[in-house]
Amino acid sequence: ASAAPSSGGTTFVLYAENRGIARIDNNAQGPDNGDLVHRELALSRTLKGPVIGVTYSQSEIIAYNPESKIDVRAVDIEDSLPGGWIFYKGVTQLPIGTLPQPGWTSTYAIIGGTGKFADARGVKRLTLLADGITFKAVITLVK
Repeated sequence: ASAAPSSGGTTFVLYAENRGIARIDNNAQGPDNGDLVHRELALSRTLKGPVIGVTYSQSEIIAYNPESKIDVRAVDIEDSLPGGWIFYKGVTQLPIGTLPQPGWTSTYAIIGGTGKFADARGVKRLTLLADGITFKAVITLVK
């Protein structure tokens, strides 16, 4: 990990490769509030490197606008890493009924952790890479 000079914290990079995705519809036709997307991703320190942990995430459509063709999703993410867990929360917007496409990026707040990540605070910036299944995660922990 390298020091993040502006925050006085630590920044590190992980790669999260999608290993499973489930879309859960609440039985209404089309995307609407309450629809969920669950993911399980393998974590590594290098692209396609050895797996060191797992990420679980859930996004829920909380609002959508048929005119602008955008839905708003509340996102919860949990990273199981050597030494503990890190928990994240945030909101993202995507075209109605779609999944992120290569180049998509979003930032989430670190809301806590366990073990060596107890009391963690900071941000996680995700970018979907060109392969469409791997996210680059830049995590900045602040003091």
